[in-house]
Amino acid sequence: MNLSSLVTIGVVVTVLVTTASVLLVVDQFAGSYARKEAETRLKQLAWQMQEALERSMEERQIDMRILVARPSIREGKDLTRMRAVLNELQSNVPNYAWIGLARPDGSVMVSTNGVLEGQSVAQRPWYQEGQKNLYAGDYHPALLLEKKLPPQPEPWRFVDIAMPVKDPDGKYIGVMGMHLSWTWARDIAAKLLNPAGERYDVEVLIVREDGNVMLGPKALEEKKISTQSFKNSLTTNAGGATIEDWPDGQRYITGYSRTGQDARSTMLKWTVLVRQPEQIALEGFKELELRLVLMGGLIGLLLSALALYLTRRLVRPVNSLSAALERRAQGEAVEIPLVDGYREMQVLSSTLVNMVEREGKYLQEVRSLNETLEQRVAERTSRLHETAVALQNALDTQQENQIQLEESSAELRAILHNAHDAFIASDEHGQVREWNRQAEHLLGWTRAEAIGRSMSELIVPPEMREAHERGMAHFLATGQGGVVINNRIELQALHRDGHELPVEITVGHVQRRSGHLFIAFLHDITERLAFRESMREMALTDMLTALPNRRAFSNKLPEAMNRALRERSTMALLFMDIDGFKGVNDKYGHEAGDEMLVMFAKRLLHAVRDVDTVARLAGDEFIVILEKAHETPDAVAVAEKILQTMREPFVLTAATVSVSTSIGVSIYQPERHETPDPEALVARADKAMYDAKKAGKDRVCVFVESMTV
Repeated sequence: MNLSSLVTIGVVVTVLVTTASVLLVVDQFAGSYARKEAETRLKQLAWQMQEALERSMEERQIDMRILVARPSIREGKDLTRMRAVLNELQSNVPNYAWIGLARPDGSVMVSTNGVLEGQSVAQRPWYQEGQKNLYAGDYHPALLLEKKLPPQPEPWRFVDIAMPVKDPDGKYIGVMGMHLSWTWARDIAAKLLNPAGERYDVEVLIVREDGNVMLGPKALEEKKISTQSFKNSLTTNAGGATIEDWPDGQRYITGYSRTGQDARSTMLKWTVLVRQPEQIALEGFKELELRLVLMGGLIGLLLSALALYLTRRLVRPVNSLSAALERRAQGEAVEIPLVDGYREMQVLSSTLVNMVEREGKYLQEVRSLNETLEQRVAERTSRLHETAVALQNALDTQQENQIQLEESSAELRAILHNAHDAFIASDEHGQVREWNRQAEHLLGWTRAEAIGRSMSELIVPPEMREAHERGMAHFLATGQGGVVINNRIELQALHRDGHELPVEITVGHVQRRSGHLFIAFLHDITERLAFRESMREMALTDMLTALPNRRAFSNKLPEAMNRALRERSTMALLFMDIDGFKGVNDKYGHEAGDEMLVMFAKRLLHAVRDVDTVARLAGDEFIVILEKAHETPDAVAVAEKILQTMREPFVLTAATVSVSTSIGVSIYQPERHETPDPEALVARADKAMYDAKKAGKDRVCVFVESMTV
């Protein structure tokens, strides 16, 4: 095989292997990234569904607590009034299929629309468990109510909520039970996931602990599953996602989460699964993969053709010179051609011509040994000149290679100088050796100012410099322990003007003969962190009024009580709702009701101090945390100010209306209650508010120990 074939094959194979390797690396990275993105998205959807279920169940339990605390229910005498209250609640929350109060003997005293009144429910689990405390019963089919409720396309399925009822004297009078229709869960899934499900085949499943599917595709409902995602959900509290094969033979990416993980929660322990066919989830990646293959194949063919052309052009002068040498070796009087294709071959061919000429001259020297000394000197001088020419040619070639090396170095320096990330290089002494344009923009120092200075002094915050220098010294001494080397981490960098900014940094290390070189790429992540913070704020903010929501209040109240305990200061809690809010909603519509809630929230904020916490719990219920309230009259004075503020008419878009508010006040005094109990404090304020409503509304009631005033 000749040189032309060897060089052609070598270049073509190198091009094809390089192209295939690059395509393989890009394909692996893109595939891994696409799978991680799909898993994260489905895990987030599962977590949102879990949060929606738990939040809705908490609201249903609040409904139950409010219902059993109503005076008309606790008195248990006026059945007509009690039935009206139950029917009103059912009309407000259509997912309550049945609400009823059972006597101590188990017979139904009163219920919505009179269904099951007089019949015994003593054997039902909700009645037996509801005699003890607040009870939530798991998903089950209808028994007594199947034929008594209006027909619907699907069989009736319920989740039960029950709670004991006591009269004003604390005497047990029965069990209040609610049958929450399973359409409740379907509505939540429809609102949360159907827009994505219709377009991308995303499906949500709710699975009981025994593996029974309570909600999901029709083919799986009321059937048991044992997928890996379901098993994973039983062993972890954090949720997650996995890729798995389902019984239908299709491969899915499944996100999972689990309800009721909080030890204090009465939420039932269900597994939420959100699945999407892997083929659809990775559809964009497959299209990209196909394009990469086609583009890579085209580039490989073009590069191979170019390599073939260049190789043949490169080897053609060598073949010409080789043929002449072979003929000359066979004894033919052939002259060595001077090849002009490129400089190296020109030097080689001219050198061979010179060698042939020298060979002739050497033969002539043998025949003319008796010539004069001057002629010998002339010949030797001629040979020295030829050697000098050859040496000069070699030096010229070396100089050209040096120029190419310097050009490559300049190109690399230009790329780093114009990179989108800040690029910094420093030696083993921590002195800056390179500082690109993006580093100037990010950190405020110009390249001229940074070169030669200590990198620790320029970008490391003062409180971190000692640890940084100690870690670098340890790494230089042992070669180990550099947590930043070859890792991508987030930390604070120091700007020239003194402020700190968050960056993502990747540091590499190069061992050189003269020492060490550390190279670092820095990227500003201020916007990324701001996005995380905004998402956290959205989870803790009521979307209508922009006040803290129930979750934020649940976090702030224990903190406030612990501060009061540490400082030995009195704290007050104001619980209120809007008198007549339902009438505004019914008469002018929900948009007018929402407008009133926004105006009510603004007035409430202006009526209290900036340091006080105002939150919206649900519906028209609001709550205020008053810290450092020196005495009970201080809290009452704030409540009276709120009453006066809310008596002013509300000018809505639809009409001008007048409403009032009823406020319940509960006091936390560390000297009387050493252990903070947030739930008890809220319950006392709630009780005081209902006492205010019972006393005629538009007033303040204060809960003091076992009585209200």
